[in-house]
Parts: sequence; C-alpha cells; structure tokens
Amino acid sequence: MSAGRDTRLDALRGFFLVVMAGVHVPTPLSRWLHEPFGYLSAAEGFVFLGACLAGYVFAKVRERHGAAMMRARIFARVRRIYAVHLGLVLAAVFAAWLLAPLLRPLANHFSVFLAHPLASLVLIPLLLHQPPLFDILPLYIVFLALTPAWLGLAARHGWARVLAVSAAFWAFAQVLPLAPLLAELRHSLPVDLGSFNLLGWQLLWVLGLALGETTTRDPPWLRRHRGWLLAPALVVVAAGLLCRHRFGLQPAMLPNFAFWTDKWRLGPLRLANSIAWAIFLWSWSPRPGRRWLAPTALLGRNSLAVFAAHIPLAIAATTLLHLYAPGPAAALALGLGVIAGMYVFAWLLERRDDAGRSAR
Repeated sequence: MSAGRDTRLDALRGFFLVVMAGVHVPTPLSRWLHEPFGYLSAAEGFVFLGACLAGYVFAKVRERHGAAMMRARIFARVRRIYAVHLGLVLAAVFAAWLLAPLLRPLANHFSVFLAHPLASLVLIPLLLHQPPLFDILPLYIVFLALTPAWLGLAARHGWARVLAVSAAFWAFAQVLPLAPLLAELRHSLPVDLGSFNLLGWQLLWVLGLALGETTTRDPPWLRRHRGWLLAPALVVVAAGLLCRHRFGLQPAMLPNFAFWTDKWRLGPLRLANSIAWAIFLWSWSPRPGRRWLAPTALLGRNSLAVFAAHIPLAIAATTLLHLYAPGPAAALALGLGVIAGMYVFAWLLERRDDAGRSAR
C-alpha cells in the first residue's frame, strides 16, 4: 500500500460488489459468479479488504495524531455505518409490512419480521434481528467497533498473540453448536443474527487488520519473505480452483465435507483458500493500467454506500423474478440492471463529492 489511495484495492472491492450483486439476484449469471475462484466468496474478499484498509488507515491516524484521535475516527465511522444500516432496515421492513399482502415473495423474505413485528422492531436497533441480506453491515459494525481494542492489544503484545487468541475463537466457532441454541431462543424472541458466525469470521478481520497495520511500518522481514510466499500460495489457490470445479477433491472423498468448506462459520478449507488468495495477490502485486481498473474502482471508492444501495435493488429484482418467472434473457437483463443501478448510484455520489470540493 502506498501513502496515497491504491486504485487496485478500490477495483478489487468494486469487483466483489459486482459479484455479490450478481449472486444475490437469482439469474443465469448467478451460477457463473457463485464462488468461481475456489472455496471462497465475494464476502470473504470484501471483509478482508475492509480490514486491511482499516488497519492501514487507522494505524496511520494513531501514529500521527494519537490513540484517542484514532478511536474517535473509528467510532465516528461506526456511527455512520450504523445509521445507514438502521435506516435501510427500518425502511425495508416498513415497505414489507405495507406490501406483503400484495407481494408473496416479499412476505417470504421478511417472514420472521412479519410474524413478530413489534419484537423485531425492538431487536433491530440492537443488531439482534437481521433479515436476509442485511447481515454484512452489522458484521462490519461489530468488527470495526472492536478494531481499536485489537490494534491496542497488538501494539502492546504483538500480532502473534492477538492472532493466536483470534484463531482460538475461530476454532471454538467450528465446534460450538450455535444453531440449536438460536433455534431455542427463537421460540420466545425473533432473534436473527444473520448467516455469518461472528466468532468464525473475526479471524479474517483480524488477519486483515494485521496485514494493513504491519504494512504501514513496512518491516524488512515482510519484504524479505514476500517472494518465497508466492509459490506455495499459488499451489493452494490452484488446488482450490480445481477442487471447487470438480477437478480434484470431491465431497465424497472427505468425511463431513460441508464442515470443511462451510461459508457461514468460515470452515478450515475456506479459510485456507482465502488466506492463500490474499498471500498470492500480495506477493505477486500485479499493476494493471488504471483504465482497466476504473470501472470497478468507481464502485470500490464508495463501497459501503454502494453495498447498502444494492440490497433494496436485489430484493426488488428477486421479488419480480419470483412473481413473474421471466425467461432467462429477461432474468439476466434484470440482474444486470441491478449492477447498472449500483454504477449509477456510485456515479451520483462522485458527482456530489466533486461538486462539494468545487464549492470549497
């Protein structure tokens, strides 16, 4: 990472947004965008890159302005993301409450809320009720709020200890039977923590923080080991690609295959595949021309706002698909329309920002 904005990271984040939007709307495009690069999805890349940037940016703030300023800026960002999430969810559930009698697919999407609307409204601000597709921003909010603690512990004790504790929590998440506990709780309250297991996914965030913060110091050992990490990472990346597309390890060959590749707990093979991709890209460090990166970099520069905007677009498109069951061509056009809507939204955001800078 350089002192300025790295367009490659923006482009990667934008690419992950396009993939997520393509997967969230069930069209012929979804099959091609669902985990094409091995046992990892766009969500892993989005979360890991967000952590890398947080580690890099806020470590710089701490270095220049102190820990108090770092915490103030982090929590200011947490409050902004929380406000966006809360406004988005409340608007969505209110629309579902009004339109559910007319739109059965929309009622199905918000079925838990519609069954317990008052209790859900109490739980939504506490992040304890997260309808489908509304669970990544709460994950981001929780991890970002914990970032000052993680960075502070790393400054005092080193990243090795922080990562060891984080890995222990991840291992605990692999064996903790959380689903039955939540099922019991739902008998009395409409608690829905979303699909992501925070105990498992926190390791990916902490790994990203460690890479981002360490890069600010650019220690010699990091530069020295960069080259020889490329080959083993490439081997794991290639193995993940081959196995995912049925040219290697098959589900029948490994007992409890779903456990090893589970997305929501961040299973062991999925974690290894994600880390290998991160090491491979970091070691290789390709530098394509800016004009090739520009299309997805536009989305990446406004990633959280664009991600929030794509959720109602994806839900509306999915509702239309279930209502009218159009042919493949029309379904594909609708899916591409959601992606085009994301670009329009990002372009409008950039125009607003440019106008604000010109006015000053």
